[in-house]
Amino acid sequence: MAFLKCVSLFFVILMFWPTLILSLDSYTLGSNFLDEANTSEVFDWMVEIRRKIHEYPELAYEEVETSTLIREKLDELDIPYTYPIATTGLIGKVGTGNAPFVALRADMDALPIQEEVEWEHKSKVDGKMHACGHDAHVAILLGAAKILKTHESELQVCF
Repeated sequence: MAFLKCVSLFFVILMFWPTLILSLDSYTLGSNFLDEANTSEVFDWMVEIRRKIHEYPELAYEEVETSTLIREKLDELDIPYTYPIATTGLIGKVGTGNAPFVALRADMDALPIQEEVEWEHKSKVDGKMHACGHDAHVAILLGAAKILKTHESELQVCF
């Protein structure tokens, strides 16, 4: 579990790196992001999302349930989005609407591969799995959106 926390923290740092280097105020804001990303509330929330997506993988342009889950989470966070984009994709927005802005993205499609390992959250769809990590990418991006929403007046972000 500690390894997963380190990995998620690494991705959060990568996502927020442009913000971290903009100014001293951005440094403080970036520190707040890292503190928030390290809470069990955000981490456990991301793990739950990742597991749901992993259990029900969908191939490219067929991610109907994955897209629905993402939109439900954005609705819960009161984050507006445009849907559909390229069939099942979407664009969410957090912030003031003013420049400069940061764009974050994640793929959400799975691969046509049979998952061979046995574990509680393995793929429940024959012949499809998230061997690519896109399930984690979506969960991490939603975790970033959750954190960014709390700083909305300070930011402009598209994802």
